[in-house]
Amino acid sequence: MFSGLIGDGPADIRVVAGEKLVLRVHAYDPAGIHRVVVKCFQFSLAASSKIKIAIGETDIPSGETCSKEAIDVEVNFPASAALGKWGVQTIEFTNGRGYKTSFYRGQGKFDQVVFEVIPPPSQEDQLLRFDGVEVGTSEPM
Repeated sequence: MFSGLIGDGPADIRVVAGEKLVLRVHAYDPAGIHRVVVKCFQFSLAASSKIKIAIGETDIPSGETCSKEAIDVEVNFPASAALGKWGVQTIEFTNGRGYKTSFYRGQGKFDQVVFEVIPPPSQEDQLLRFDGVEVGTSEPM
């Protein structure tokens, strides 16, 4: 399930703190792409003890480096992630020769990628779970 984050403007994407967001990165390098690292950050600069950076990385097997043009990167958001608006800060590519190239927010490649980190549901938010009824007979003692 990808929501067209790139090109459609800010989407209403929500990530639960403690879960993952999968970003599909479209890129091509004639030398092949061996590794992709995505670094996300929270927009707020308010002082907080919550984590404001989340990193995801994907290694591509050497046989696939030249053929892949869309790479899925899972970004893990810790349970202690700061809540609120987040975006992609940097995307770093390592090609088949070991050279690294980085793209940064502000260069126009992924500036419109915005999503929100929300708290996990509390016990009160969960609905009643009913799994069924068993029928049995009473045995005499």
